[in-house]
Amino acid sequence: MHGRSACEVIVVDNSTVADETSVVRTQDGPADFAVHTLRPPENLYYWGGAAFALQAFYGSSGPWPRWVVVCNNDVEVVDENFLQILERLDSATHPIVAPRILSQATSKDQNPLLEVYPSRLKRMKWRLYDLNYPLARALLAIHSVGSPFWTPSESAAGSRSSSPTPRRIYAPHGSCMIFSSAFFEKGGKLDTSVPLFAEELTIAALAEKLGLPVWYCPDIRISHREHSTTGHKLTRAKYEMERMARRRYYECGR
Repeated sequence: MHGRSACEVIVVDNSTVADETSVVRTQDGPADFAVHTLRPPENLYYWGGAAFALQAFYGSSGPWPRWVVVCNNDVEVVDENFLQILERLDSATHPIVAPRILSQATSKDQNPLLEVYPSRLKRMKWRLYDLNYPLARALLAIHSVGSPFWTPSESAAGSRSSSPTPRRIYAPHGSCMIFSSAFFEKGGKLDTSVPLFAEELTIAALAEKLGLPVWYCPDIRISHREHSTTGHKLTRAKYEMERMARRRYYECGR
């Protein structure tokens, strides 16, 4: 990769109806990199859409690009040196990279999602939350009034260091993950067993299984307008997908 001209952007349009809102636009005229749009036959959701794009362009065995950035449609690269900083990383020793993800709502860094493997207490909270939908709604209400006991899993970070230093972590935030060619060459793949949620947890479990380190690299920065697609409200359908995704993680974990 040598600058923007060597990049390829693949947009997976998961909308079921083609309309003007699904057209890919650039800010000022044609982009100086290739932009491809794929429309799968059905909504494959986030990870499924990313896997669909990788299969379409690289098959099951590559050859893989040096770097693959998988991200939501609500993130923005805010650093003009994004590519140069990424290129300076050793792709062989950095199979999974978690950038600094700045929330547009709070200005806080959403990475790392989890510094270390979730504690027994955290896993107990997740299982409590997953018992049923009314209980989950009640626990979220407790969280909204500032209870120190409950933090929902989707926003729960581990014991973050106050200093944003590069380091190995357990789980990256799911809105943007960067994979080097080494990730795929050593058996890494995107788990599409469930439609949505817990992507960061299944990646963490897979990384641990394959002996691949996950690196938090705060010099690589993006901005995130979170929940712009799934929304903030916990609907029953959203809850069921969250619960199914965590059950998949338990299957993949220790």
